[in-house]
Amino acid sequence: MTRTTPLTRRLLAVEKTRDGRRLMHAHRLTDGRTVHLSTLDVLAALQDGLALQGERVTEPPPDIARTLALLDPDDDTSMLGSTVHAVAAEWCAAYDEHRAVTLYDDADESTGNGGAAG
Repeated sequence: MTRTTPLTRRLLAVEKTRDGRRLMHAHRLTDGRTVHLSTLDVLAALQDGLALQGERVTEPPPDIARTLALLDPDDDTSMLGSTVHAVAAEWCAAYDEHRAVTLYDDADESTGNGGAAG
């Protein structure tokens, strides 16, 4: 069994503290990798993606949107986790396919479902 050196322990403690201040969380991607993303960055990307409803995307999505599109759906099954993944995936797909972002159907909005199925 190898013992960690005092310097290694100190560096790990500093990194852990720094990550805690930035609200970093680990996320598993579909290819098996794990990435650490800031919660604030994730929420900012979600807000930007939601604002694109019906817009034709002409600029490439930011790197965080590409990363969020690769989130493993089984890793975070919460409503927010599913929403973040779906919005990012749609944003990237719309750009790649040169079409408008379609987060929900306009027919759903007029019936008052707000994009909900059923």
